[in-house]
Amino acid sequence: MRPDRSTPAGTDLQHRVQIYDDDAFLVESVVRFAGAALGAGDAVVLIATAPHLAALEERIEAHGLSVAALRAQGRYLAMEAARTLAELLRDGRPDPERFEAVIGAPIRAAAARPGAQVHAFGEMVSLLWAQGRPEAAVRLEELWSELAATLPLSVLCAYPKAAFEGAADGDAVRAACEQHSDVLSPESYPALASPEQRLRAIGRLHAEEVSRAPELEKSRRVNEQLLRLAAIVESSDDAIVGKTLDGIVTSWNSAAERIFGFSAEEMIGTPISRTFPPDRQSDSPTILDKIRRGERVEHFETERIRKDGRRIHVSLTVSPIRDASGRIIGASKIARDVTERKRLEAEREQLLGIAQRACAEAEAASRSKDEFLATLSHELRNPLAALRNAIGAARLGDRDPERALEIASRQTEQLSRLIDDLLDVSRITHGRVRLNRKRVALREVLEAAAETTRHLVEEREQRMRVSLPPDSVRVDGDPLRLEQIVVNLIGNAVKHSERGGSLALTGELAGREAVIRVRDDGAGIAPDLLPRIFDLFVQGHPPGARASGGLGIGLAIVRSLATLHGGRVEAHSEGVGKGAEFVVRLPAAEPAEQAVAASAAYTESRDRPGVRVLLVEDNLDAAESMMMLLEVFGHSARVAADGAQALEQARAELPDLMLVDIGLPGIDGYEVARRVRATAELRDVALIALTGFGRDEDRHLALAAGFDHHLTKPVDPDALRKVLARVSAGERRFA
Repeated sequence: MRPDRSTPAGTDLQHRVQIYDDDAFLVESVVRFAGAALGAGDAVVLIATAPHLAALEERIEAHGLSVAALRAQGRYLAMEAARTLAELLRDGRPDPERFEAVIGAPIRAAAARPGAQVHAFGEMVSLLWAQGRPEAAVRLEELWSELAATLPLSVLCAYPKAAFEGAADGDAVRAACEQHSDVLSPESYPALASPEQRLRAIGRLHAEEVSRAPELEKSRRVNEQLLRLAAIVESSDDAIVGKTLDGIVTSWNSAAERIFGFSAEEMIGTPISRTFPPDRQSDSPTILDKIRRGERVEHFETERIRKDGRRIHVSLTVSPIRDASGRIIGASKIARDVTERKRLEAEREQLLGIAQRACAEAEAASRSKDEFLATLSHELRNPLAALRNAIGAARLGDRDPERALEIASRQTEQLSRLIDDLLDVSRITHGRVRLNRKRVALREVLEAAAETTRHLVEEREQRMRVSLPPDSVRVDGDPLRLEQIVVNLIGNAVKHSERGGSLALTGELAGREAVIRVRDDGAGIAPDLLPRIFDLFVQGHPPGARASGGLGIGLAIVRSLATLHGGRVEAHSEGVGKGAEFVVRLPAAEPAEQAVAASAAYTESRDRPGVRVLLVEDNLDAAESMMMLLEVFGHSARVAADGAQALEQARAELPDLMLVDIGLPGIDGYEVARRVRATAELRDVALIALTGFGRDEDRHLALAAGFDHHLTKPVDPDALRKVLARVSAGERRFA
């Protein structure tokens, strides 16, 4: 004790310490201390823990004093003990300069009013003592005493009785006590008359604690373990939640706040089921039933709902909590947010599914390719075999040569159609099909298609009923491509119908649509194949199973051409063996006044003689056969094997017409045409490109190079005859 410490003259100030057992008692003691000072017009400084500050201000207000008004008058200053203590420590010890800045300066300001006294209550020393730092606590008491020695200041400190637990250092206890002029006993002690009695009381407290040292040391170690465990729980990335056997939350760590969005204040004391989605409410009873039986729930994956309403995936491990007797009193839940993992798993599954589908599609495409190549080989060999046989028969025998020529002509047409179909697929796939649109009567299209396919129907001894629409039913489209649609559908019907079967071709107007129907009583279409019947290389039968063959591209071409015309195509069948019907729907042209004009179709009863032809062809067989054909048509012809020779011959003997192959050795056909057009004496010679390149862009290239017309190999004799007739008539640029 320091009852003899010096104080400012004329004052009766003290540095007292209150020992207490219960927080309520401490609050009452401090309220009496502060209330007496405030009632006397003095200033009060309270440095206490947050709960104590709240309780003190509530009690001060209850005594009719306004804390806000007192604060405005400079007579009331409140500071939170832990935060204030942290500000004045340096290297774990109270620093005099920081003490002066944090504590001394505001107290001096409050004491600056004339006649003012300041009364301060502080709990910082008890915080240091509770942290096991008695030397720092004693040093802080010394700083308070030094400050009180220079100001009209009374100081009240407070130690809970339990603050001396485990304090084996008696000197530290004595040093702390000696910094005070008075020791106020806890509520469990009677009033002590003298300082010596008060010191002896504190000594007895210390002796009691020393005798309990082993027990206290064990308790300290347990407390340290609990503190470490609490630190682990608080710093965990997983939500760690305690709850009763009724599902009421009793603890909620920081990770739980982060994962679920609810604060500990919002969750503790409320049912854990508030984090369950409506469709997962049964989880809680099921889990708690297992906990009551002493079972653990491990790695249970389910869904929970955050405060913001977002659903998350969690993995739960729930364990029973037992008391000292082993009785189950609650449950501990560890929840891990696995939403991202689930998303990645779903994404992986999706990518795996895509990869598997792509693999299956690649395998199917490979099978389709193999089947297509096998079918293509079959389809090419059949007409080639027929051609070879017909040529052999005509060469070796003298029986019916006309029949052999008819077979060869028909098989040549078949080869030409196969090549055209293949080229059409390439054009359609690359979007290079261009329509030469004009207004055309649907009737004309159907008539032309029926005539083109007549020999196919007759070969298989089939019957085709044709029902034509009125001439007024018209469409805006490419006549050749429209005819190709119908020819492909009829050819498909012929191939899939038995010998002697029946077909029907019908055209009609249905609302604003021109409708084409091709029906057969043949093999029909299986239900699983019907949705894919228009896909490329899809066939109703495996290769070799049909006598009629086909590449499986005709219907794909039909759909593409119908779409290009703004229409659509449908397939209908009641199943295998029940026939099929294909329906093409095209936009019908609006009725328009038909101008009556003299439009005589160009017909040539006979070819005009005298056309001098220079054939430029490096393939000797092709050149010889074309020469024979030209002579049959009544025209004279010469042959040049390459471009340079052709230019030389043309200048030597001016031709009326040059038939020029594009793929020539040396300079190609395009360059030949350009040089012909650049040569004055050859400028008026008619030029016709003769090539196996049949794309639209090939035709445009030929015309741009200077050709007047473009014929695709193998050349249709009728088409060649008409071109020669027009050249003979003096026409140019009739492409």
